[in-house]
Amino acid sequence: MDEAVRPDVNPESLSEEHVSLLWDEFRAGRAVACPRGDDVMAVAVDASTGTYRFVCVHCGHSTPWFDSKAGVGLRLRGQSSSPPPGNGLRDL
Repeated sequence: MDEAVRPDVNPESLSEEHVSLLWDEFRAGRAVACPRGDDVMAVAVDASTGTYRFVCVHCGHSTPWFDSKAGVGLRLRGQSSSPPPGNGLRDL
């Protein structure tokens, strides 16, 4: 697998533009790296609202929820709180 794409931003302030770039990379089949570390991010889906977000598989850091519709593009919908650093699955 190719090296994961990592946003060059403060992990606490991912903008719509940055999330859109990550979404494009993910949809192209490339892994997306957590801006806090070296682990990859998975896509969480809320089917009831038709929204997505990237969540780190290690630390739980996440992007804001967003939707993406053909012809409209990506739109941020809201931010859930991330767990504090160090509370990932590997720390159990």
